[in-house]
Amino acid sequence: MELDLFGQSVPVNRALGRGKRKYNRREAEERFARVFEPVAGDRCIYCGMPSEGKVDHQPPVYVLHRFANGELVTKRDIQRQFGQCKLVPCCTICNMGLGAYHGADDNERRREIVGWFLEDDRFPEDKLILDMGDRLIEQRAAGKRGTEVYAFPGVGRRIYIQALVGFIEGDFNHFDGFPEWLRLAQLELADWLRATPGRKAQYFLKMARLESYNLLPHARSDPRGQF
Repeated sequence: MELDLFGQSVPVNRALGRGKRKYNRREAEERFARVFEPVAGDRCIYCGMPSEGKVDHQPPVYVLHRFANGELVTKRDIQRQFGQCKLVPCCTICNMGLGAYHGADDNERRREIVGWFLEDDRFPEDKLILDMGDRLIEQRAAGKRGTEVYAFPGVGRRIYIQALVGFIEGDFNHFDGFPEWLRLAQLELADWLRATPGRKAQYFLKMARLESYNLLPHARSDPRGQF
């Protein structure tokens, strides 16, 4: 008798090797691909921005890699531990904000993402940056400025804060309920971000006040402290 464990037929009476595997995201995604069920949609499940075909693994493949702990595991083992595993629409910014974070539900994951953009006492200039972001958004809505306002990271931070916190606090439960200014600002920001290759990743770094993106899963409790 044999069990099919992620593409490998293993005799049930054979002791499974426990050699720990070094984490490689591509290999892990291939290994666990058929555990995840895709969720339809073209807007980020967390913030409502256009997802442009990007997805987020719930739970992250890194979490499944750690759960397997170098052993072969079955789909049933994983579902018993984590429930349904899903591929959900997710924009690049939210994907980077999550890193390898798991979280109990979507609002907990939104809190993780928005934590990068909220005012931080360790950065005295944060309040000024966010206030300036507000003013630029107001001026853009009034037609006094063009789409160049989106180049300022404080504008993007304010847009993401409004969408994510609005979901968390229950001001709306779907992006169709966004106020008109937020819907327009998101669409214009999305257009500005996609205009230049690599701009989305760089914009996240600027909004989060990071010089690089080399998030280590064990450092999630103090992400900025590792740079």
